[in-house]
Amino acid sequence: MSGSFLPSILAYSSFLPSIFVPLTGLVLPAVVFAFLFLYIEREDIA
Repeated sequence: MSGSFLPSILAYSSFLPSIFVPLTGLVLPAVVFAFLFLYIEREDIA
């Protein structure tokens, strides 16, 4: 394994925060809120 492997990975992965920040900040809470809303509105929870 060469020592220049890690800098190339860091250079190619610079776009990842622009994917994961909206995903965890907008999409994940929306999915959780929708699931919890549907769960508490069910007739037979237990």
